[in-house]
Amino acid sequence: MRTGKIGQKGFTIGELLIVIAIVLLISVPMVPFIKQSRAKLDKVICANNLRETGLALYIYAREHNGQFPPAIKTLYDEKYISDAKLLDCPAANTAGTLENPEYVYTPGLTIKSPSLEPLLQDKTKNHPQGGKNVLYVNGNVVWVTE
Repeated sequence: MRTGKIGQKGFTIGELLIVIAIVLLISVPMVPFIKQSRAKLDKVICANNLRETGLALYIYAREHNGQFPPAIKTLYDEKYISDAKLLDCPAANTAGTLENPEYVYTPGLTIKSPSLEPLLQDKTKNHPQGGKNVLYVNGNVVWVTE
């Protein structure tokens, strides 16, 4: 008694191996492009973290006579930011925490400080591209090459 249809064929192991080899040959050269796009994505997420933290800094300053907080951790402690992950740069090798953020804060500035004074910036080794995101007192976030 036959259970299959006459003339019905499936893939052989050889055909399956050839298809897998072709897919691997096509995908392997794309790995550097995937890594490069991941680095660009990390840079954009990092810049967005600085923008959001910058907004919280300005709200804090408006409520405290134009003075920025004494420490970046103050924003979280006083509920100006709700997620401590804003202080973590996704491109860094370590995870930033409230006690040890991945950004360098310049305390003692006010909203009347020179507009191109760095307020918050990446640590030096956060991005392998040889640059860093910088939040200036004027609120702009700029990629600066070293």
